[in-house]
Amino acid sequence: MRVLLVSTYELGHQPIHVASPAARLRYLGYEVSTLDLAVEAFDDRLVADADAVAFSVPMHTAMRLALASAERIRESNATTPIAFYGLYARVGREHSLDGLADVLLEGEYESGLVDWLEGLDKGAGIQTGNSRSGFHVPDRSTLPTNHQYARLEWNGTAVPAAAVEASHGCRHRCRHCPLPIVYDGRLRVVGAEVVLEDIDQLAAAGVAHVTFADPDFLNAPRYSTDILREAHAAHPDLTFDVTVKVEHVLKHRDMWPELKDLGVLFVVSAFESVDEETLLILDKSHTVPDMAESLEVLRRAGIHTRPTWLPFFPWTTPSDVADLVEFLDEHRLWTSTDPVQLGIKLLIPEGSLLESHPAVVPFLTSYDPASLTWRWSFQDPESELLQKELEAISAEASDCGEEVMETFTSMRSVISARVPDRDWGRIIDPGPITPRLSESWFCCAEPTFNQGSSIGVMIGRVD
Repeated sequence: MRVLLVSTYELGHQPIHVASPAARLRYLGYEVSTLDLAVEAFDDRLVADADAVAFSVPMHTAMRLALASAERIRESNATTPIAFYGLYARVGREHSLDGLADVLLEGEYESGLVDWLEGLDKGAGIQTGNSRSGFHVPDRSTLPTNHQYARLEWNGTAVPAAAVEASHGCRHRCRHCPLPIVYDGRLRVVGAEVVLEDIDQLAAAGVAHVTFADPDFLNAPRYSTDILREAHAAHPDLTFDVTVKVEHVLKHRDMWPELKDLGVLFVVSAFESVDEETLLILDKSHTVPDMAESLEVLRRAGIHTRPTWLPFFPWTTPSDVADLVEFLDEHRLWTSTDPVQLGIKLLIPEGSLLESHPAVVPFLTSYDPASLTWRWSFQDPESELLQKELEAISAEASDCGEEVMETFTSMRSVISARVPDRDWGRIIDPGPITPRLSESWFCCAEPTFNQGSSIGVMIGRVD
C-alpha cells in the first residue's frame, strides 16, 4: 500500500512527526512518500499516487493548514482515505471535519495509523483513539535537508539546526495547554537508543545544534540527562536547547552547571505573565519571584533563558502590559524576547481546560470554526486597541526587517501613551545577546493566519 505522510508546519524544523511514523510504516512494508508543505509545494502527483493520506497535526497552526490541504484533496480525489494524527487531531472535530477526515488519531498515534491502514486493506471499520506506540529511529531520508529549516543564530553565525523528541506528553496540567486534554498528566518516553541514533544521523548530516522538542525536558530528569550525556560524549561540538518549566528549573537547580558543560546553550521557559492572578488561573505552578529566581539560576550556570510571554487575556489592562515591560527592563530580557510576543492573545481551542473556567466564561462570545478557536472579548476596550497596535507594529517590523530594539522602542511608545503615570525612560540595558533559532514560535497564542502567505504567529511547543 502507498501512503503519503504530510506535514504542514512543525516549528520550523524537519518534521519528526513525519519521520517517526515513516520509519515504522516502512519497517512494516508500506511504500511511504512524504511531503512537508512548510518548505515544499503541494504535489498533486504524490496525492494521486497514494492509497491513503495522513496529515501530521502536532499544533494548532498545523491543523488549520492541514484542513485547507485536505479540502484540496477532497475536491480532486473524493474517495482518498484521509487521517489527521497528532496532538491537535480532534480540535474542531464537530465544526470543521465533516467529510474531510476518515480517522482522527490524537496523542500517541503510530499504532493507530497502522491499525487504520490495515483496516483499509481488509475493508474493516475504522478505529479512532489515543494508543500507546513503540518507536523506530525516525526515517528522514525523503524529507528536505535540514539546511532548508530553522538555523541557530549565535555569535554572528547561523548553523543548521534540527529537533528530536525524547518524550511525549507532560506530567503537568497547565490550563492553557493542549497536553492535559490528550495526555491527562501522562508521560511517554521514546527510548534512549532511538533518540541517540537520531542525533547520530543528524550530526552526520551536518546539523550543529539540536532542539529537544519535549514539552518539558525535565519531566523525567534522569532519563533526559543520561541521553544528553551520551549525546555529548559522541558529539562534543553539538549544542542544544531545551524547554523547561520554571518550577523544574528551580527544583533541579543543581543540574544546570553540568547541563551547560554538556552543551545546553539556552532554555525556553513559559513565563507567560507577570500577573499573579493570571498565573493562578493558568495553573502554572510558579510565581513572578520564581521567574526572577530561575533567570538567576540559569545565568549563574552560564545558560541563557528565552522566556515566552502571553500578555493578553480577557481581563488584561494596559497597566498589566506596562508591568511586563518593567519586568523586561529589570531583568534585561529585551534581547531574549521576540517583539511579536508583546502582542499575543490567548488561544482557546475547542476542548481547552479554560473553556469552562469561571474567570474565562463571562468573556467567551462564539466559537469560530474557521480559526478553530473560541472568540472572546476584552473587559477593557483600551486593551483590545493596545493589543492590535502592538501586533501591527510587530508585523510591519518583521516585513521590513527592522532591528529588534527599534521595534521595541516603538512598542514602548505605544504602551506609554496608555499608561502615562510610569517612568518611561529609554531601555538602558537590553541585556546580553542570546542565541536563538531563526524561526520563532509561541505557545497557546491566537495566530495571525493568512492561508497562502506567511504565518504571523507560529504556534508551537507547550510546557
